[in-house]
Amino acid sequence: MREAVKKYIAEHYEDYVKDLEALTNIDSGNGDREGTEAANKFVAEKMTAIGATTEFRYNDRACHLISRLKGTGKYTILLVAHVDTVFKKGEAARRPFHVDENNFAWGPGVGDDKATVVEVIYGLEALKAAGFDNFKEIIYYTNGEEEGGSKTAEDIVAELSQQSDFAIIMDVARPNWGIVTQRKGNAKYRVEVTGKGGHHGNASQSCANAIHQLAYTITELQKLASPMPGNPEDYTAAALKARGIVDAGQFIPQNTVNVGVIGSTNDKISVIPGDAFCEVNIRCFTIEEQQRIDAEVKALADKVVIPGTSIKITGGIVTGPMQKTAQAQKMVDVYKRIVKEEYSAEVNEWVAGGLTDGNRTAKFVPTLDALGVENYDEHTDHESVDLNTAVPRTTAFALTLAELAETF
Repeated sequence: MREAVKKYIAEHYEDYVKDLEALTNIDSGNGDREGTEAANKFVAEKMTAIGATTEFRYNDRACHLISRLKGTGKYTILLVAHVDTVFKKGEAARRPFHVDENNFAWGPGVGDDKATVVEVIYGLEALKAAGFDNFKEIIYYTNGEEEGGSKTAEDIVAELSQQSDFAIIMDVARPNWGIVTQRKGNAKYRVEVTGKGGHHGNASQSCANAIHQLAYTITELQKLASPMPGNPEDYTAAALKARGIVDAGQFIPQNTVNVGVIGSTNDKISVIPGDAFCEVNIRCFTIEEQQRIDAEVKALADKVVIPGTSIKITGGIVTGPMQKTAQAQKMVDVYKRIVKEEYSAEVNEWVAGGLTDGNRTAKFVPTLDALGVENYDEHTDHESVDLNTAVPRTTAFALTLAELAETF
């Protein structure tokens, strides 16, 4: 079976590139319902051809696709990719798909996530061609709103995760056989301070400065963050490369606190502000730390330093982390062994502060993330995908899926 899968993927590489070109040249920006529908209809046609049933779901911003393949085995596997991009309508016409002399493909969303969307199709085609059906069901969800997120998408992921035994997130891969085995969870808060406004010169004694209180609260918020590793200039991609360090996310602090927005209705220096607010994003690698910090953030509402002010804190944990559980480690080990056997290569495990649908599946089932084709500079107008990695990455994905379907 293994040799048949490898042979099919290698022999159909040119077809893979043609399909990637067709999909990349479909504008399907986040929020473009028509575009994401066109992209998902392309996927549905391919999935139907290999025997899947398909279901489209819509909201006012996107089209989502759920494809299901039935087998004869024991386990149900959830595969998740996304067809939406960060680019506006017209971008595909402005800079359509093309392949350069180094076999890198270019175009809007070519790597994030369209090369990987097509990778899944060819991996499943190869397994079918090899006669493999030792799975109960393979569910392939192509999200139409991954880049912006939505309740629709989150509800679908939760629904499908609870129907599955494990999940593989087919999102962008890290270079040199990099995968992601841990992701931070996400929490959001709004801190609102109410004081007593008035004239700075004549009424300071009867006022309470809301911005001063907010400053104290922000200082307390920053105490909840893990220390930074050092001078930021020493941890840029260029600086790490110059020092011969392979970046795998290992320098990302465990807990980070970002006060990203701050403001007040006051706009005069001679007026003591009677209101102030900030918005805070907090990210942690473990559920335990998320919960501990959540309690400490909310307790700051009682820590008033400036008499006459009051503090209101709203928000909380939005998305949990993707933690590397024992079952997730088993999935990682299978992928590593297959890559070693087939390509004599070592898989690099990354940790990430960013979120994917892997954070959401991990709440319910063991999750393996970032098994896509390797790409560079996603979300930019010079995004590219290394087509030299398409065949090996597709092969490793398909063989891993097959082994896990039999042995998980």
